[in-house]
Amino acid sequence: MVKEIKLTLISGVVALTLLSGCGGYDNENKNVVGSNLILSQETFKPIVDVPKAAIQAGLNAQGAGQQALLGIKSYKINYKTTDAHGKEIVASGLITIPAITPQFMAAYKKDNNGSNFSLSIVSDQHGTIFTKAEAPTAEALATHRPNALATMFSGVAGFMTVQPDYPGYGDSNVSHPFILEKPLANSTVDMIEAAIAFANKAGLPINGQVFLSGYSEGGYATMAAAKEIQEHHPEIHLMAVAPMAGPYDLEKIGLGVFSQPVMAFPPYLAYVIKAYSDTYDDVKLSDIIVDKYLPVVKTVFDGEHNATVAYVSLPNILSGNPSDQAPDKLFKASFMSDYQNDPNDPLRKHFIENSPINWKPAVPMKLLHCTNDEIIPYAMSQIAYQAFTKQGAKSVELVPIEGVTADVTKQETVHGNCAPVAYSKVIPWFAQIRKGEK
Repeated sequence: MVKEIKLTLISGVVALTLLSGCGGYDNENKNVVGSNLILSQETFKPIVDVPKAAIQAGLNAQGAGQQALLGIKSYKINYKTTDAHGKEIVASGLITIPAITPQFMAAYKKDNNGSNFSLSIVSDQHGTIFTKAEAPTAEALATHRPNALATMFSGVAGFMTVQPDYPGYGDSNVSHPFILEKPLANSTVDMIEAAIAFANKAGLPINGQVFLSGYSEGGYATMAAAKEIQEHHPEIHLMAVAPMAGPYDLEKIGLGVFSQPVMAFPPYLAYVIKAYSDTYDDVKLSDIIVDKYLPVVKTVFDGEHNATVAYVSLPNILSGNPSDQAPDKLFKASFMSDYQNDPNDPLRKHFIENSPINWKPAVPMKLLHCTNDEIIPYAMSQIAYQAFTKQGAKSVELVPIEGVTADVTKQETVHGNCAPVAYSKVIPWFAQIRKGEK
């Protein structure tokens, strides 16, 4: 569930050119959706403004073999959405656009026989973060440097990139709904609608095409948002969806963790259970977490403690003894027994309710996942694929990724190292569909 993906790692993305065609879908009069964008004096002031030459210099320095299409500008927006309890809140997110110039527009029309240039939207949902400082808008405000994925989607591939912070991060002061279907779906969909309103007010030539991508927690959020759009938002024209390495079947995640001798990364499941405890009255931390770690779980996921602090504060193998990271070091034996043996266990039931695989995708979807992922098992994507095909879906493809390795001495994981490889397959696929190609 690693969110941090450096631009240096996305060197596998094939060279793309917007001039070969963009936004072929005519979605006239479908770009006015939602009234949830909150306007302020800062809304249309870029917090990141990077010229094409600077992006090209960065690509050249990494030997990426790619051409920057345009410079990019990023904007922070605020919008209305709902939290895990259905209460309206103000959330935030980052919008990144190609810095379109008059010269570019003239060249585009000349090269494309006078056809109009337009922008397609890709909403990319980030992976797990632990601190507010890691949210897309927080990083952009702190560094004034471009987000790596937004650079590739917007500066190289020519998309308008939308990146929600999620409730609990950015400008929303609520408990983060970690791996909870409805609030993550709603915050993504509402961000897309706010971004469309932003584009309309800014006079950006958007064409109505919307793509979804995300890795790890972002893969889960992407799956949930795609389901929400298909079932309740026909005004959003969804073109393709790329959920990557997400925990789509939560019930089986729990069954797997509680039956294994060692937990892969204890903070992840502890964070999930904390979020479910904050959301559901029948999920009580005191019934689940051993007394020693109950105060830690209640406080360490407050947006101020990073992943390292969370890891060393919970059962871990820093002592060199694997049994120190066994499930029963963190979870009460009575709870684990109930979860494994009672289908009516409250947490197990809520996990089933929040597993977004009980629908039939109607748009192209690629499930990308490294087969040797040690954090989120490849079986998660297999389960989702099997569930969708069983329900009659014809447009879903399972894409196994082989050969990704990790150096544990450098604190690497296959799960983290797989992300740039997966994105390198997604970006050209989106560009192909945008141009009307199969």
